[in-house]
Amino acid sequence: MKATTLLSELKITEPIFLAGMAGGVTTPNLVASVCNEGGFGQIGAGYMTPETLARDIDQIREMTHKPFGVNLFVPEFPEVNQEKVDFMNRILEPIAEKLNYEPVKEVSIENTFDQMIEVIIDKGVELVSFTFGPPSEHLVQQLHQHHIIVVGTGTNLDEVKALEAIGVDAVAIQGSEAGGHRGSFEQALPEERLTLEELFDQTYPKVNLPLIVAGGITTPEQAKYYIEKGAAAVQLGTAFLTTRESGVPKVHKESILNAKSEDIILTNTFSGRYANGIMNPYILYVEQFRDSICPYPIQNILTQPMRGQSKKLGNKDYMNLWCGTHPEGARDETVSELMNRYRLV
Repeated sequence: MKATTLLSELKITEPIFLAGMAGGVTTPNLVASVCNEGGFGQIGAGYMTPETLARDIDQIREMTHKPFGVNLFVPEFPEVNQEKVDFMNRILEPIAEKLNYEPVKEVSIENTFDQMIEVIIDKGVELVSFTFGPPSEHLVQQLHQHHIIVVGTGTNLDEVKALEAIGVDAVAIQGSEAGGHRGSFEQALPEERLTLEELFDQTYPKVNLPLIVAGGITTPEQAKYYIEKGAAAVQLGTAFLTTRESGVPKVHKESILNAKSEDIILTNTFSGRYANGIMNPYILYVEQFRDSICPYPIQNILTQPMRGQSKKLGNKDYMNLWCGTHPEGARDETVSELMNRYRLV
């Protein structure tokens, strides 16, 4: 698929994608607003249930006639080591007492992936993107049978080539500057973490697919740079987090708006998968126990009550303040104002 074909099929007039950020960020209002402004909105469905996904799709359909997408996490099923779970709960115990929440003592990894795919097909969603690994070739073929565009996420050339081999229509290449979780196939950090520019320069000449570039793009100048280099579109995360339509708590938005590049740290303390976010007391505390962090999604399940309670309390000390490494470009604005700044044509 050519880049122009991708944009045409999705009725995009501005080559700007909303990153499929999970955890309540991509509200129906945010997704629909991006679409109505000529960009491409995506629901971050990584932590949703099939029921909440269906509800959000229906709400967005009422707010826009434009195509939009859904981002899913490829499921992972590490072995649950109860001793490690118990030890991590002991580490988190002082926080649980301070914030007054009930810890998760027994971990159960639920899998609703197939049901989520069914909802997407039944609702006629136009695009599905995948993070944390490649979808199966069979699934790609199944989605294509329903005329659904498939996008994978890659953080190095090998991952991008693997996605090309299974027949995806486009790849979101994610540089090391990206806020939130790394979209890599593996949970462990590679020896070399490629910046977006390094990744694009390695990938663009060797892959015959539209590339959607992501990672630390928070200014129109950065976006234009990659479009002129040959990217099909840019994918923004942090820049959309601080919009009025975003679903992140006010304290999270304020933290991004006040952050500098040196405040950002790559950590797996919240979920077990590495992610870029703003340093806070929780990260400082749990980084002391680096070897005891459980793999994703076990660590994520254990910290979910803490993260939920901290959001309710507006306590940023124990909140996952995801943010890219260039927060200085983010602004307190509406989606319309952001899109007007980023008009690339």
